[in-house]
Amino acid sequence: MRKGVTPADPERAAALEVVHLLREVALRYDLAVGEFARTTALHGTDVRALVRLLDAERAGVEATPSWLAQQLGMTSQATTAVIHRLEAAGHVERLRSRTDGRSARLQVSDSAVALGWQFFGPLLDRLVATTQALEPGERALVKDYLSAASAALA
Repeated sequence: MRKGVTPADPERAAALEVVHLLREVALRYDLAVGEFARTTALHGTDVRALVRLLDAERAGVEATPSWLAQQLGMTSQATTAVIHRLEAAGHVERLRSRTDGRSARLQVSDSAVALGWQFFGPLLDRLVATTQALEPGERALVKDYLSAASAALA
């Protein structure tokens, strides 16, 4: 094997094998997101925005335009353009903040949620089944690893 492609250290090589599998999962997910974007005439950034907004809702976080800009690593102007596209398509609603009536919060529309489930439902069902096949201790280990890997990438 060429130097630099596979480490000589067997422990590092085994760890990199796991990292490469994680990269493969991320790539396959990104391809699915790209296909969803193409079939719904959305920009990839628009789909990432929808995902982050849904993540916020699940976590009980009030998603504001500035929060979304931070999540996407974009300027407020670019994020405003994303929000306008998503609003025009009927995928996002601007609602009054629950904590500050003067500011807005963003919420994914019911129709966009339904569209997402229509496309991603079968994929998520397969992933859920794969996860449920693990023993509880294995699931906890995978969850801890993925949380740590996400933090390492942050």
